[in-house]
Amino acid sequence: MRLKYQAGFTLIEIMIAMAIFALIGLASNQVLFSVLTSDEVSQQASQRIKQVQRSYQLIQTDLMQMAPRPIRLGDNEPSSKLLLAGEGVIDSDDHGIAFTRLGWRNPAQMFPRGSVQAVGYRLVDNQLQRLHYLYPDQQAGTQPQVTVLLRDVEQLKFEYFADKKWQKNWTKSELPQGVAMLLTLKSYGSLRWQFLTVASGEVVN
Repeated sequence: MRLKYQAGFTLIEIMIAMAIFALIGLASNQVLFSVLTSDEVSQQASQRIKQVQRSYQLIQTDLMQMAPRPIRLGDNEPSSKLLLAGEGVIDSDDHGIAFTRLGWRNPAQMFPRGSVQAVGYRLVDNQLQRLHYLYPDQQAGTQPQVTVLLRDVEQLKFEYFADKKWQKNWTKSELPQGVAMLLTLKSYGSLRWQFLTVASGEVVN
């Protein structure tokens, strides 16, 4: 009687196959992890770009509607200046700026306020902050509403356009023709945004 042998895998072949599958699985996991990481980084970069764009649009709206009206913030004494600007203004860690703007929407006068708004920009704890008050003139002790526009901001400076040139300081009683905001962001480096004001009669270069 002849015995029949069934063909099969040896132990060594099985171990080799398991090792190959393990390597393939490890490589697949690394590829998947790389794809997920790249997607997360891409989403974070996209979100950062959107934040920068929204900040630019808001700042542009504020500065282009700057009003020729004296500014008073918090406990400060009434000032004849239309624009407060410089080092440490509104408790900024760097330069700060404060002014009054027009065009604050109040549809059908639904809110107990006007359409004039006192606003300011400052740098605190590496955050670009926008401050605004409900009324253009505040009582002593009134705290502003603070909105964080951008984080990881390393530097904030302003320049002012008048007499056909840019100036690093502004101490005049009138409004400049243009304002430039200079930001240094950890992720993008230096940015320079230039805006016209209501006092501008020409294009600022």
